[in-house]
Amino acid sequence: MKHWVKYTGFVSCAVVAFAAATIVASAQTDTPPKPVSVGAQAVAVVLKHYVLNPSALHPTTGLPLPLDGSWSISKTRPAACPQTEEKCVEVFYDVPAASVRCSWVVLLNADASDGQFLDENDNAATYLSRVLTKSEASALVTARKNPVYPPIAVAAQVQGDVFVNGVVDKLGELHGTRVLSGNAMLQPASMEAAQKWTFRPMMVGARAVPFQVKLVFKFQIVSMNFTKATGDLAP
Repeated sequence: MKHWVKYTGFVSCAVVAFAAATIVASAQTDTPPKPVSVGAQAVAVVLKHYVLNPSALHPTTGLPLPLDGSWSISKTRPAACPQTEEKCVEVFYDVPAASVRCSWVVLLNADASDGQFLDENDNAATYLSRVLTKSEASALVTARKNPVYPPIAVAAQVQGDVFVNGVVDKLGELHGTRVLSGNAMLQPASMEAAQKWTFRPMMVGARAVPFQVKLVFKFQIVSMNFTKATGDLAP
């Protein structure tokens, strides 16, 4: 089972193509779609929650992990899985050219639309990072910083939102921050504030793993004598 991962900007995404093709073909012939395999379901869950970490460079090439890997699952039930009837598999993403194998142990929920990650290996923790919802990331914030409204922006009556992306490492420190959008006058203050945010490490099993966050810094001129600049996790 092989899927291509397309990387656009900071975000890596992919589609479980053979499952979609089966459904489309079945619809065209008015026959019921074939059940999606447990492997396809587990791969879809991994792709839903993980993206390529562009800051993690391969030691040989000095580049992020190549995007031409292949997906597969374990033939036996991993030891990390509970002794129940629930669907639980180990998912592999192999990039032979880089001698890299990423793996995750995924416990699927009842309808297999999502799942819980019970374990992942060193390569997965190095080359990919989790994508969290705002509520999930909020629970891990240990310190946050509002930006300082630049006087030059106040004088120019510049206001608006600045979105900043970054990856929280295994120690809870934010790295690789970059501005996604926002007025150029407000960007330096936003970057400075973002770098002062700290988090608790995120755990998968007994392992601390990196995760991606998006911050939004809001600059507002309320009146001639009052400005407001705040920072928060973006939805």
